[in-house]
Amino acid sequence: MNARALLARIRQTLDSSLARLNPRERRLVSVLGAVTLVGGVYIMIVEPYQESRHRARRRIETLSRDLGAMESLAAKIRALEATTAKVESSEATAAGFSLFSFVDKATQAAISRDAVASMNPAKRPVRGGLEESSVELRLTSVGLPEIVALLEQIEATTEPVYVKRVELKRRYDDRARFDATIVTAALTRT
Repeated sequence: MNARALLARIRQTLDSSLARLNPRERRLVSVLGAVTLVGGVYIMIVEPYQESRHRARRRIETLSRDLGAMESLAAKIRALEATTAKVESSEATAAGFSLFSFVDKATQAAISRDAVASMNPAKRPVRGGLEESSVELRLTSVGLPEIVALLEQIEATTEPVYVKRVELKRRYDDRARFDATIVTAALTRT
């Protein structure tokens, strides 16, 4: 049986069923059928369409917020790449520069000698024929003004030295003092 024949048979069955009803019942069934049809169209077509538009609008708002954050990160990346390119092209960190002695001098100028727990130098190769020298400085029981003074000493240099990490732990016995770990680094040509 093809689709036309099936539709004709369904229509014939509906017509014969409606013919048995009185006019008032026919109007009631027709109104109920129309309401059911409108409700079905709304539930199956209109509501999913509106929901998908609402989801798309929320997604656009989220992506536009994320775009701002990504643009600021991209600007930071470009600035870091420019700094790296400047270091790669310059001979600022010549063979005579020692990061360890620089950090030692800066520490002596800003912090008392008994607060220095350890100074650990390290080197690792990076891309483009460069080598990253780093010094991990561990300090015990130092005040925040001393730490800030040390960081200012490191940042004020003309050498391309940068602070990689600063960790502060408040001391339990004196809440105004800290144990600190400061890692500084510099790129040098190998």
